[in-house]
Amino acid sequence: MMATFFRFLIVASVTITSSSLPVKVRVCTEALCSDCKNFVHKTLIPVYSQLGPDVMDLQLVPFGNAHLQRDGSVKCQHGVGECDANAYELCAIQASPNAKDYLPFIGCLAETLPMGRSNEPLDQQLFQQCAESNNLWWSRIQACHDIPQAIGNLVKKAASETPADHTSVPWIEIEGDHMDEEKLDFKTEVCKAFVAGGGSHRACDGVLGTTQFG
Repeated sequence: MMATFFRFLIVASVTITSSSLPVKVRVCTEALCSDCKNFVHKTLIPVYSQLGPDVMDLQLVPFGNAHLQRDGSVKCQHGVGECDANAYELCAIQASPNAKDYLPFIGCLAETLPMGRSNEPLDQQLFQQCAESNNLWWSRIQACHDIPQAIGNLVKKAASETPADHTSVPWIEIEGDHMDEEKLDFKTEVCKAFVAGGGSHRACDGVLGTTQFG
């Protein structure tokens, strides 16, 4: 039921905009992270459901505070369980690169997976259930996850897309500039950037104090 709810939120997004390029938004996260879970549930999914792809060009990068080792392996803050969950998320994003498709899966995992350190991979069925309940191609995600070279390439790409100077997760960038989610409102900052680029959207009216649609 929870997974279906998240998918409904995003599919039901109202996209009433004027012509403008969407705002580039990068969100660097990691699995099993309570702060990431809270941001995804309380902020990212609700805001994306209101603004949608016409306003937000969203890039989610599940790597966070992980470190690539010299031997090519990766060490994650929350242990093997996080590395494995990050891998599933990377594979899901590769298989279904549109945020409206993969965000419900990410939201489902954040709700389903136990937060905190795990020194063992989590039950595969948890990932399968979240994929299938959100209409993602599970066999493709599983195949990607089970091929070391494929995962290795995705992890290296995610590492390169995570700013080396990031100090916490979630780490949010709007048009390349870091946004401190503890001090600034995510929706407001995205709307400001969109309007500054010449765009307008009904969902931005309330936060910016404007009336762009009759």
